Parts: sequence; structure tokens; C-alpha cells
Amino acid sequence: MAKFEYTVSEDLDEDRVYVQVDDVFDISILRTEEGLIIDVYDNDEIDLLGTIAIFEDDLARNRGE
Repeated sequence: MAKFEYTVSEDLDEDRVYVQVDDVFDISILRTEEGLIIDVYDNDEIDLLGTIAIFEDDLARNRGE
């Protein structure tokens, strides 16, 4: 079973949460005006493994189809 630990950004002006998965992945989820930005790092928080951006405009287009 996967182990998830999360923390909220200490910067009150930032809409971000951090998730650590099985001491293998560190994930940053940032809520922006446009949507979500998800960054996945190796557990050293230095090596970026990938980024996913999901925009509300794209969701609206998909829902309209």
C-alpha cells in the first residue's frame, strides 16, 4: 500500500501543496488562475522528473464536446 504524506506551503500567498509518495517521489501541486501545475521530483527535490499542466480552458472545451 502506498504511503502519502502531504504538507501545505508555509507561504500564505501561495496555493501549493506538497506530497511525498513512498519516500520515492516528491510532488508539488500548484493552483494558478489558469489551472493546475504538477511537478514530480525524485525524492531529493532537485531532479525534476516531469511536469503536468492542466488548464481550465482545456477542461471547458472538453466538457463542451
